[in-house]
Amino acid sequence: MELVVFEDDGWNLFSPLNTLKHTSLLRWGMKPLLDLLAGSVAGGGKAELWGRAELREVTTATLGTPYNQEHDSEMLLVNSRTRPGKFLSNLASKRTPFVAIAGESMVAARVKLSKIGPGVVTRQIVAKISKQAPKIEAPADVLFQGYWNLVESNGLSIAGQAYHFADTLVLPSTAKLRGPPSNLRIHGSVEVEDYVSFDTRLGPIVVAEEASIESFTRVSGPCYIGPKTEVLTSLIRGGTSIFEGCKIGGEVENSVIMPHTNKSHFGYLGDSYLGEWVNVGAGSTTSNLKNTYGNVRSLVAGKTVDTGMVKLGAAVGDMSKFSVGSQLSAGKKVGTGSHVTGVAVEDIPPFTYFDGNGKKMVELLLDSVLETQRRMKERRGLTLSRAEEELIGFAFRVSASERKRAGVKRGRLH
Repeated sequence: MELVVFEDDGWNLFSPLNTLKHTSLLRWGMKPLLDLLAGSVAGGGKAELWGRAELREVTTATLGTPYNQEHDSEMLLVNSRTRPGKFLSNLASKRTPFVAIAGESMVAARVKLSKIGPGVVTRQIVAKISKQAPKIEAPADVLFQGYWNLVESNGLSIAGQAYHFADTLVLPSTAKLRGPPSNLRIHGSVEVEDYVSFDTRLGPIVVAEEASIESFTRVSGPCYIGPKTEVLTSLIRGGTSIFEGCKIGGEVENSVIMPHTNKSHFGYLGDSYLGEWVNVGAGSTTSNLKNTYGNVRSLVAGKTVDTGMVKLGAAVGDMSKFSVGSQLSAGKKVGTGSHVTGVAVEDIPPFTYFDGNGKKMVELLLDSVLETQRRMKERRGLTLSRAEEELIGFAFRVSASERKRAGVKRGRLH
């Protein structure tokens, strides 16, 4: 079966987390959404992608996946915001044409693509597709509406995806385990130092290849720690996913941390979603609870949305940096490539230096952003490709109006 995972015109509901990547490459539980969507489609194999044109070169170079490729055949289209699982599996099992709609958004469709151009599937295209096949009403919650949906359900996703390793680690005698031993799944190459505590009573703990866990750390399930991630002395609470190549310290609770992100020091991160190549300075903290205990609201596509969550932290775009002692209010967003100092009680636009102490915002220089990213990647033995540079430059240019509306000044920092 040929499968196309597409972005619709609701892709910006996940900004700034997907500014530099296809929405399906956001992680949930232990895997990218793309892998989980393909896994929900029997015989789906490797999916193709449709989406924003500017992502094509980076995506094909990174994944080797066909991107925005035209087709003249009947294929299964699946929205990148679709919740993987039984409903999608049932749709995919249908061998006749259909269009599944939730509200005004298309969840999935089996149609001939000869009259549909690749790219972002807009509402106009959905209207066109709807004339080609019988319509199926889908439940509203089958589509993720914002980063809080991923954060809220991350623990359940880990529990559903957890797997055993053929080569497992024998824990040091000083390590402690509370809960079912069968829920502790640690690869044999992992280094666990003395006096580490694991609690699997509420769900599995999966620690992948070549990760390391420092002494005096406590890890509670459900939790996923990815390959080559270093967990320094920490308190890692349930619902947390830490992907490959991260360095993590302090307290982390019910959060998703994308690859190559550093939070090496003390400080609290709760109910948040951090992008790739983020650096969180010592003592930095995200609030995840209002003093009123009311629902946290978040600004999405220019509108304030009630997330329905009493506890919700931040969404932080790729390449963002937090100075020592920075603080973020609940439900706030930090744009791609921005730098944060002091207390932030409002969203921060992309590529902005935010000074919460002096109450000013200044546009970062693009050359400086690129050089910072080169340096960070070089520290991991990686290089910034030309395609990545061009994508970052594109994101910088198209976000200029967002900075202007927020009152970000241009010029050098003083």
